[in-house]
Amino acid sequence: MDRALRPWLAGVAVLTAACAPPWVGLFGSRGVGDMYLYRMYAHRMERGLVPYHDFFFDWAPGSVPPVFAPVGLPGPYYVAFHILIFVYAALALLAVAYLLVLLGASRRRVYAATLAAAVVPFALGAIAIDSLDYWPALFTAAGLAAIVAGRNRLGFGLLGFAIVAKLYAVVIVPLALIWIWRRRNRDEAVRSLAVGVAVAVVVALPFLIIGPTGLGFTIKSQFVRGLQMESLGASILMALDHLGVYHAHVVVGQPYSLDVAGGLAKAVGALFSLLTVAVLIWIYRAYLHGRDDAQRFVTASVAAVTAYVALGRVLSPQYIVWLIPLVPLVAGTAGVVATATLVAAAGVTMTWFPGRFWHLVAVSPVSWFALLRNVLLVVVLAATSWPLLRRHQVQAGHAEQRGDDQIPNR
Repeated sequence: MDRALRPWLAGVAVLTAACAPPWVGLFGSRGVGDMYLYRMYAHRMERGLVPYHDFFFDWAPGSVPPVFAPVGLPGPYYVAFHILIFVYAALALLAVAYLLVLLGASRRRVYAATLAAAVVPFALGAIAIDSLDYWPALFTAAGLAAIVAGRNRLGFGLLGFAIVAKLYAVVIVPLALIWIWRRRNRDEAVRSLAVGVAVAVVVALPFLIIGPTGLGFTIKSQFVRGLQMESLGASILMALDHLGVYHAHVVVGQPYSLDVAGGLAKAVGALFSLLTVAVLIWIYRAYLHGRDDAQRFVTASVAAVTAYVALGRVLSPQYIVWLIPLVPLVAGTAGVVATATLVAAAGVTMTWFPGRFWHLVAVSPVSWFALLRNVLLVVVLAATSWPLLRRHQVQAGHAEQRGDDQIPNR
């Protein structure tokens, strides 16, 4: 941990500078995106109303604490929210620095990757600190660090909380189970998984008891969403609209989602959902049949989350925050390319959000920027997946030369 402390402190300094400009707004009292909902829900809870039971709450139970927490701090809600999000972001940076040390990274790489993660909010803009997403990102990064450190049950507990805050961390679970099974044994993998499930149940159970219908509706509404207008599939349809091949029309879906309407859009959404599953399965297989080392495990985890973000049928601007503590963990040239491309994708996102958000709703030419951003995220996916592909091919080639069907070091 000592080797991680100085890079982390340097990262916090850069993070402060990155979040200070007015277009990010760390010290401002304004908010964008869902901030008005956070404040409204927090004030309802302050008056004694219960999420899911007394009012609709858009997010999973693990997101209740960061929505309500600013109420306990002095000053306006937005200011307090920004401060707390900054704290979560700073702690996520600590997990990044510590994880890099665990991976045996050089001092130079620890500094470079930590500072790279710290600077992304500068490019992404206000949504970096005006959303809840550094909260699950913190627990996801910390869970990975704990698992690599050999604290498997703690790691799964942290991942379990991350999942019940924002579902995306679930794509890491199969990789973590493979890692623990190989490093320890099947029983330890099962026990670790049980801890993660227990944490998720403990967090969600009170709300399930108090408001089962409301919680069930929230969960259902997330799984039946349409093709959200900022997703890769939607941006392709908008590009076809500008080329005169297709007419794209954005409508209000559930919950408060802006989706491309029509049968083709539904088909494209289903196609990209299947594509996401297929890519995730490929990542799991590539990791399973490759070399067993900590860097490969972390790289596969980063690739899995990136696939979930880049290829899903929903891609809100704040989802990029999930990648900020993860992508710089990838080693070598692939990591440099992926991190630089992530910064570029964040910067392109700010070309329409928040300033020209409604231009995108109107399917204006700003949708070309959305397509560019999404293509950049696919490049990030390719860069984070490339080390898995290369090593998988090398291992398979060695097995063929030996006339052996078994991959060494499994």
